[in-house]
Amino acid sequence: MALARRVRSLSTIDMAERMGVDRSTLRRLEQGDPGVSLNTFAMALHALGLMDRLEGLVDRATDDVGLLTAEDAVPKRIARSRPASTRRTPAGPLGQRAPNQRAGDGAPAGAMP
Repeated sequence: MALARRVRSLSTIDMAERMGVDRSTLRRLEQGDPGVSLNTFAMALHALGLMDRLEGLVDRATDDVGLLTAEDAVPKRIARSRPASTRRTPAGPLGQRAPNQRAGDGAPAGAMP
């Protein structure tokens, strides 16, 4: 941050005024103090004409962690769906068979094999 300020020939007083902060806050930012808010960092980028750098940090296309997380949500395997004739009918309350279900294959009562 300090290098970017100096390359643009900005004094700490001018930079702090552009940011709307005290020189001490600017000094803490340039020294890497973790207590400086992200808002202060964003104001410094704006004062230097570097806001596009901040936008790049949250770009989904370059967010490796976000892309990996999205990839984890995709199922590892896709099971082939069974034909309707071999699907089981859901059990009734307490695991009982539905009234139209035979004890054997899960086909409705009265269905021909």
